[in-house]
Amino acid sequence: MRKALFLLTSLMVATSASQAQTVSNEEILQKLQQLEKKVQELEKENRELKKLLYRRTAVVPLRKRTEKVKVGGRVLFRFSQTQDIDENGGKSIFGDYGNGFEVKKARLHVKGELNDNISYAIQIKADKGSQVQLWDAYVKYSFDSIPLSVKMGQFKTPVSMSYLKSGTELWLPERPVAVNEIAPVWREIGVSATYKLFKGVKLTAGVFNGEGWSSSENYNRDKKYLYTLALDATPINNEDLTWRFRLGGEFGTDDSSKMIYTKYGAASVKRHLIDVETALKFKPYNLSLEAGYLYDNPTDGKDSSGKDVSLGNAKGYYAQVNYGLPFFPKVHLVGRYSWLDPNDDINDKYDVNYTTIGFYYLLNGWQAAVRSSYTWANERHGKEIDNNVFVTEFQLLF
Repeated sequence: MRKALFLLTSLMVATSASQAQTVSNEEILQKLQQLEKKVQELEKENRELKKLLYRRTAVVPLRKRTEKVKVGGRVLFRFSQTQDIDENGGKSIFGDYGNGFEVKKARLHVKGELNDNISYAIQIKADKGSQVQLWDAYVKYSFDSIPLSVKMGQFKTPVSMSYLKSGTELWLPERPVAVNEIAPVWREIGVSATYKLFKGVKLTAGVFNGEGWSSSENYNRDKKYLYTLALDATPINNEDLTWRFRLGGEFGTDDSSKMIYTKYGAASVKRHLIDVETALKFKPYNLSLEAGYLYDNPTDGKDSSGKDVSLGNAKGYYAQVNYGLPFFPKVHLVGRYSWLDPNDDINDKYDVNYTTIGFYYLLNGWQAAVRSSYTWANERHGKEIDNNVFVTEFQLLF
């Protein structure tokens, strides 16, 4: 198959070279699309032949060892400015200490493939000058005979679409406050399985310790588990429009120290989280939309001593828009509105809504990019704090 692909590629390149003077950019693009389509057809044929061989012989064909290893990383340099920082515990609404400059993120990762079925990833971090810590460490196995993959180790909790999106490709410096406070936006240790039901639709289920991520306690202290389930679908994906949605859920015992419920004295809760998020991309207009709604009914709340903690429902939503300038496509204008009520039993300072405007500039794709934003923070109840924040950051991937 590789020889056929090489000959096909050579033929198209030679043809393009001989007609270089007359071929337009549109024609070159069409030929590239034809080549990509042919590659996809050949890869599909190769997979079907492997499946056929497996069914007929009940023997898994020999796999070619690839042993690909890729080392990379990320540096994120940020400047932020806000007012009344002392009223917010010495932090901005995004958790940055003080005003001024900081190395927000410093990451190094190693990713590789042992063969066509087994891949792995390890990531370490030293964000904000902290000690070096293990951030990701997992192994993924993909089956030959069925469209199923299993991931084992420490990795992102597979619920929120916004959180699963790489931080390197965020439109704004931070994710929506509704996602950051209600969704499990941290690493967990456990196992997840993803099954492709059919084209564009997959189902992911997971079992985790439910302790979140900690540099000192990476084990299941209470012997209770956290369960996740998510349906991810892309019903439309053509030259003009892409529509994707994800319905996620989290159930079971959650003891993460990063939960919003710790602000109400709860160290452990039983989660009943529903997370619905969607994304639309109107390609001819360089316009993208994203929105989500999150609802959690936490029960069996306990403090650190085991006493009961009463909690109301948590809910929040967001909507954001991204527009790429037609005359300068490297620049995108972004706007967002996000609303949060983490405990509907009481009205307090955590009931907030944030309105953000900003832009990002792709110097060299996402590999070298600038993001900038201004957020108006509104506390709907209690004392109003002048904690609007301006952020500008530079990202480098290597």
